[in-house]
Amino acid sequence: MFKPYRSVFIQLGVACLILWAGIATAWHPGQGQNPPAPQPKDQTLGVSNGLFDWQFPGRGEEYGYDEKKWWGGFPKDFDPAKYRAPDWIIGPFTKYPGNPIMEPTPGSWDRGHYGGGVHNGSVLVVDGQFCYVYRGERELDRKPGYICDIGLATSKDGIHFTKDTAHSPFFGKGKDKGFSFEDVCLVRYKGAYYLFCNVWDWTRAEDPKASGAFLAISKDMVHWTKRGLIFPHASEIHRNPVVLQTPDNEAVKANGKFVMYLDYSLVAYSDDLIHWTSKKVANPWPGGENCVALADWNPKYPNNILLFTAGPHSGHFYGVGEVLLDRNDPEKAIEWLPRPIFCAEAKYPWEDGKAAKPPHQPVSMFHDTIFFTGFTRHDGEWWMYYGGSEYYTCLATAPAATSK
Repeated sequence: MFKPYRSVFIQLGVACLILWAGIATAWHPGQGQNPPAPQPKDQTLGVSNGLFDWQFPGRGEEYGYDEKKWWGGFPKDFDPAKYRAPDWIIGPFTKYPGNPIMEPTPGSWDRGHYGGGVHNGSVLVVDGQFCYVYRGERELDRKPGYICDIGLATSKDGIHFTKDTAHSPFFGKGKDKGFSFEDVCLVRYKGAYYLFCNVWDWTRAEDPKASGAFLAISKDMVHWTKRGLIFPHASEIHRNPVVLQTPDNEAVKANGKFVMYLDYSLVAYSDDLIHWTSKKVANPWPGGENCVALADWNPKYPNNILLFTAGPHSGHFYGVGEVLLDRNDPEKAIEWLPRPIFCAEAKYPWEDGKAAKPPHQPVSMFHDTIFFTGFTRHDGEWWMYYGGSEYYTCLATAPAATSK
């Protein structure tokens, strides 16, 4: 998530869908450019109005709940008591009670700054070990006043992580020292790891020859070969690359091509995960930014893609939603949820712009902000690693579908 550009996405009117922050809430099927598909066997969700007392204008946050700014074009007429959720969704999610699970390290490359810390990383389970390749931030005495790099942390249980100090950070060295590397999408394919992220040259942040989607490849997740910008000849910035993958984070093809979703209604295709060709989606769906794109997440939907999106929606500055697409036509949205499935809650200081430990001093201006790029299936559950206030890494889980 690229902070200086958020207002642009809001103006585009893209976002995602209902509050379901740690408990089930209600929502309503999306109304896309194509008629919604017939509903499969439904499940009824718990009823909630999706609002918290703190979410109305007046608290004074720069980024917080605001119906005038962050609705994102989703339908306002909605009766949660009558809504029946489709069974293609993933959720509800339960937030880990011991959150946050990772925080900035004082004095280190990921020491954090006001408004940013450790977050937006990808998680893979390799030989029983959780490998979290994450974005770390630190402050700088200039504008923008921060810079990011990518590093590794590992865990045996997916909760208690040990940061790698021998190899991390990976990229901001030598001639790349002044660049900011952000927001990881990590997939594996045929014994190699492909790391997609955003790279920013702050002196040329709007120049696609200098900034945008970036690729590096590794055999061990600590030694990386930089391939550089993926779209250096594009006429506009390509950012937030999300590559279609299986629940085990293996890159997978659709219609004979690898698929990448990007912001600004862009989609890209590749034969080898290295060389990509992009195009505009004719009929875009809501969702300000992309989180994760899944295939084969549910045996009932072998011919579909589930795309998690995040952005301003239904008054939430950043909430997480879900879109169902056609695997035979990855640019075709079948339906989406008109309320976010996952949002920040003010009762958790680390999701409300405050420090996790008392006296809960402010650490971020990003209230009401949930974004994630870490997602995997393990032991019959989905594990979502999300950012709390853009400062902490937090965990939420959901049951995984196992049979038809």
